[in-house]
This record gives sequence, C-alpha cells and structure tokens, in this order.
Amino acid sequence: MANVVTTATTLSKVVPIYYDKVFFERLEKNRVLVFRQFGDKKPLPKREGSTIYWHSWRALTKGRLITESGAGQAQGISARRVSASLIMIGDHAKVTAYVDMVAINSVVQAAIELFADAAAWSMDFMCGRQLLWKKTAVSAMLESTSNSGSLGNANYLSAAGTASALQFQAPVWIIDWLTSRNHALSAMNGGVSATLLTPKIFRWAKLKLKVKMTRPFQSGNYKCVLHPDLLEQLRGSSAYIDLHKYSESGHKVFDTGSIAGGKGPAPENGLEGYIEGFDIYSSTEAPMCAVTNAQPSSHGAGRYYFSLFFGQGAYGVTDFDGGVQTFVKTPGPQDTSQPLNLFSTVGYRAIATHAVLNPSACLWIATGKPTEVG
Repeated sequence: MANVVTTATTLSKVVPIYYDKVFFERLEKNRVLVFRQFGDKKPLPKREGSTIYWHSWRALTKGRLITESGAGQAQGISARRVSASLIMIGDHAKVTAYVDMVAINSVVQAAIELFADAAAWSMDFMCGRQLLWKKTAVSAMLESTSNSGSLGNANYLSAAGTASALQFQAPVWIIDWLTSRNHALSAMNGGVSATLLTPKIFRWAKLKLKVKMTRPFQSGNYKCVLHPDLLEQLRGSSAYIDLHKYSESGHKVFDTGSIAGGKGPAPENGLEGYIEGFDIYSSTEAPMCAVTNAQPSSHGAGRYYFSLFFGQGAYGVTDFDGGVQTFVKTPGPQDTSQPLNLFSTVGYRAIATHAVLNPSACLWIATGKPTEVG
C-alpha cells in the first residue's frame, strides 16, 4: 500500500472538516434543543434565494356515499404554502497566541465546543420566538437591540399590549380568559389571582386541539413546552406524573420507549412528565419576560410566560445540515495586520428559520408570574 503523505495543504483542508464535525455533532445532540426537535424538518434550499417554503396539506372532508353509476365529483388535493426568510446568526472569539501556547488542552477545541452549546441555545430561542412573534424586523422578533446585537437582549415582549392575531403567529389565550376571550394582556393576573396551570387548563387545551382535528404524536398525547418556573405549579397536582415515576408505572405515555434500568432510547430533550393528555417539556427558552408595570394586581405580577400546546404538523424547522459552519483563522506570513502573530480567531455561522405551518394545531397560553417564584 502506498504511503500517504500529509502536507501543509492537505492538513489545512482536514482541520476545518474536523472542527465542523465536532461542532455539528455537539450541536445536534445538545439537550438544550427542546422546541426544534418537534418541528417538521426541511433541508435548506441551495441556490434558491433566502426564502424557504413548506407545504401544509389541507385535510379532506369525510367520505361520501357513492353508487355503482358514478363516484361523484373528485376531491381537490391542496396545500397551503408557508414561507419564512432564512436568518443567519453567529459569533467569534479571539484566541491569543500566548494562551494557546501555555494551555494544557486545545483552546480552539474548547472554543468550538462552547460555541456549539451557544448555537444550540440561540437556535432554540430563535425557534420559540419565531413561533410566537409576528414581527417585520428580525431584530424585533429575536429581541435584539440591532442587527448586530445579541439575541434576547431587548425586553420586547413587555411591550405586547394584546393577544390578537396582529402580533402573534399562533392563537394566544390569556389564562384568566379561556372561555370569554379578552385580548388585553393587562387583564392577565396569573399567580396573584391564583390562576395556576391546573389539570383543568390542560383539559381545555386538549379539547381545543381535538376539535380542530389536530393529530397527537405517536404516544397518543399532545405536547406542551413551558418555562421551568411554571413546571413547579404542576408538581403539586395529583394528576401530574413525573418522568422518574413513569419509569415504574409501565404506562406508555411518552415517545421514548422503556427508560427503566437504562433500556430503550433516551428521553426527549426537556421531557419532564405527563398530565391530562400532554407530554410536558420545560425549556428556559420558552418565552418569558419582565414587564415594566410590576404591580402585583396587574401584568402577571411583573412577568409574562407563554406556554406552547401543540400536536403533529404544527410548525416547521430547517435542518442543521448545510447551514452550520465553523471558522478557525490563523495569521499567515503575508498578514501585515499582525506583525507578531498575537492571536487567532474562532467562530461559527448558522443559517436557519422556523415557521408555524398549521395555526389550528397549536396555541399559546399566557400566564403571569407564579407566586412561589422569586
């Protein structure tokens, strides 16, 4: 067998591929990704512009009586076209030559892994906000102060005045107004008025999804993603089954198979438990904000929380494959900007987007600050 000679040229090609692989594998398996794991995935378009399209198929009506003389008029198969603009995010850091030289472990490798975690965190934040907000400016949708600002830095949710379709991608219901709808978020009193996430709220949400003919997931349940602050309200309910208790119950209420004794696949990201037909997931990226009016009798005692209830086909996400890339830049011999080669740069770039495909298959419930949360 011929000897394989590794040259500087071939090595310069191998190293970026290696770092891309490290980044991609850590990103895909990151437990922070809660919202994204349930979206209908679509590959990124290549050379087709900055807009991606999904097709949400319209359900057919019930069947008809037919006779031998004819089958009647044919049904029309149609789909609603849903589009979303691709969004590019990223970040980079400087690695000084001195730190890289004296470090015991590879600083570049550590930076790549840290950026993979940050990218997963950013992506799930993006997903939650794009499923909630209906904003023209990307910076406003992702709560950034500018196009170059960090995600989530601006408290734009606090300025939301109503729960109308003009502001939100999917139906938003206020927990105190589930039967007679009041669109004013200022009417929300959750926590202070003892309007907690009780089993009755979940039964109401399940009914809403069922009458819209929303398909449950393979487990036979719908799903709910909420903020960890709200999860604590459920733990005191006798109707709530915690994940670790499920492993001993023998009931198939999740999509994860048997988890007792380490058997079967790992639980889905963020899976916490089950209540009233919903698999419950917690995520710090479930929309939550502080509001300027922190009076305990209004505006949810100073916080808004938005919990997503949904079934199959509710929303779409783009694949990571092809949209994620790492960059490791080192100074070259002709680089006059660094006469002493004092630093290198490490960074990543990710292109993705998310969109509600079927507003009838999902809804948000807005609640206030729980009294037990500081």
